[in-house]
Amino acid sequence: MTEKSKTEKGKLADNINSLFGRYTGKEKLEEEIDRLHSHIVELRLDISTLQRRMDKSAENEKKAVAAKQVAEENLNIAEVRVRTLEHELEIQKGTCSSQAAYRLVETISPRKAQEYIHSLSSLRSPSANLLTIYVPSDHSLSDEPYRGMPEGQIDPESLQLIQKIESSNGCVLFYDQDHMVNELVIPPFPVEDADWQAGDSFNVTPLNMLLDREEAALVIVAHAGESLAGYSRDSRTFDSYEIIRSNVKSKHSKGGFSQRRFERLRDEEVVHHAEKVRIALVKMLESLEESPDYLLIGGDQQVAKMITAGIAEDIPRLLSSADVHIEKHNLDDILKQMLVLRRYKL
Repeated sequence: MTEKSKTEKGKLADNINSLFGRYTGKEKLEEEIDRLHSHIVELRLDISTLQRRMDKSAENEKKAVAAKQVAEENLNIAEVRVRTLEHELEIQKGTCSSQAAYRLVETISPRKAQEYIHSLSSLRSPSANLLTIYVPSDHSLSDEPYRGMPEGQIDPESLQLIQKIESSNGCVLFYDQDHMVNELVIPPFPVEDADWQAGDSFNVTPLNMLLDREEAALVIVAHAGESLAGYSRDSRTFDSYEIIRSNVKSKHSKGGFSQRRFERLRDEEVVHHAEKVRIALVKMLESLEESPDYLLIGGDQQVAKMITAGIAEDIPRLLSSADVHIEKHNLDDILKQMLVLRRYKL
């Protein structure tokens, strides 16, 4: 066998070995398996070719035998690794199928929220197995207020989904043990009291009270280049607002030194913009006769942190997860977008 053939075989072996260092996830595992099967076919062809050469040429017999042995070793290694990857893939499939997932996740506007809650309140259960649980952000279902609940009342899959929720406002669980209605709700305002109730209907009264709150809000919608600072006495409409705009470049898509320099300049522009918004926010806060009940923050959370750092730290902060954009012709919709109810169907 020629030196060129040896080099090619060495490269092939290296390629097979390197494939296994780059796979991650189910799809890549399947891709690696397909590629390895292709290599196995190639190796079998190489073995067949070497066998023919060995039969035809007595002079090259020793070289052919050695090359054949190398190819067979690589073939065995590849087949073992294929079986290993196939086993790992089966394990992954089993893991994925056992992971609980929400059947529905959606945000509900304040107007639609009233209809949604009315529908929940209209449900009745003759067996009185409708469970309502109010969970503040600093509580869990293992805490003292929930110790009176019958053990095993919530199924393990639902518990897993509940534990995945992260909310600074806490949550409300509407749970039917017959699994006709299993809903977890994140209200627009924080749940303050830990409580639970089992009965023939859901207890929606505390949730309705949260939705009906009319409290003074200092509002920040932060975006690089365009932000809004506003104030609302009732969390419904703006009594005052200011839109602050700055020249901030769009993100760079190329690599290399030019990108690093571009991003450094852009970061400086974002800092400058945040400082302008910060000044406007401080002036607005100083002009208020009374301190707001809370600071409502939306938009780009990183920019928002730069703006609000060290400002009104004694005022409770609500972080809106809604994707809010500033539109001057319809500013009151901003509050409606930020104060939404988030629904998870278990």
